Amino acid sequence: MEARGEGGIINMDWLTMFADYRVPQALVFLGALRYTDTLMQALNKGELLSSGDRREVEIRGCSIWSVELIKERLCKLVKERDGQTCNVNSAVIDFYLWPYAKKHHKEMAHIPIHHTRCIYY
Repeated sequence: MEARGEGGIINMDWLTMFADYRVPQALVFLGALRYTDTLMQALNKGELLSSGDRREVEIRGCSIWSVELIKERLCKLVKERDGQTCNVNSAVIDFYLWPYAKKHHKEMAHIPIHHTRCIYY
């Protein structure tokens, strides 16, 4: 980007979480996201969701929105507790959730991940 003159400071606050497959699993495990029974059955069967399938897009979109709500709530709590502005962004929350999901994968084994073949993961 710098070669094109676009290499200035990047505002990390514009980033969302990275809508992969482990973060939604962690969000479900932690109770921040809930799948319908029908979706849970499809995921438990290992059904391959095609790229762009409504269910795949909803898992990603709802994961992004869940992290945004977590960020909003966290910043509100920091403001109430410390009277300060919260500096956390969605990428930081993602950087917490992904390793958390890997570390606790055995405890989360009952929550299926979604399977989608695409270039976006």
